[in-house]
Amino acid sequence: MIEIKFFVGQLMPYFTALVFLIGITYKVSKWIKAPQGKITLYPASSTQIEKWKRIAKEVLVFQGLFEGNKPLWFGTWIFHASLALIIIGHFRVVTDFPLIWSALGMGKEDIDTISAVLGGGAGIIILIMGVYLLFRRLTVEKVKEISDGEDYFTLFLILAIIITGDIMRFITHFDLTLSREYFSALFTFQKATLPADQVFLLHYFLGQVLIIYIPFSKFLHIPGVFLSKSIIYQE
Repeated sequence: MIEIKFFVGQLMPYFTALVFLIGITYKVSKWIKAPQGKITLYPASSTQIEKWKRIAKEVLVFQGLFEGNKPLWFGTWIFHASLALIIIGHFRVVTDFPLIWSALGMGKEDIDTISAVLGGGAGIIILIMGVYLLFRRLTVEKVKEISDGEDYFTLFLILAIIITGDIMRFITHFDLTLSREYFSALFTFQKATLPADQVFLLHYFLGQVLIIYIPFSKFLHIPGVFLSKSIIYQE
């Protein structure tokens, strides 16, 4: 167990960050260097502001998916919105941003309440939506036909991360103070003591696997959508 904790807590985070940064940089630079034809879809954006408004709609509202498949849009949008809340909430695992909360006139009790309501609600909703998306992939014939092993691996990996995260929030209640001390030491390249919670260890490991996997997977649509839509919506 000591060897596993050392690998997951001391070595893997730096490897994860290195692979992610190099992979994303390589992929994005490859896209930028690729030949780009004139692929303007009617109606073209009249100005740069109009173009980026349309891109923002696509990124924030999934407008194209909404127009094409509303049941899929519902599950996908709710899933991504919950994921965004969870990612923002995870910053509290690293630091509590006391200056920000003080400027907003909020105390520790207020922050803990908001975190419990929003974080807990997002954790439940994203689990439900994840199961819903898996159910569609397993039962809807058209979706099954276009699904491959990567799709199922990605979805099961995400569900495993969600489930372990929900277990920590609702059952084991790991220590935020210990996690902040760990990440503080990790970011300053000091000896970092990983929290003893085994569910945290598994959740942390799976999260790093996902981050390593992103540059080589369909997850790369996250940065790719900005580049592709900027070409499609060009003047």
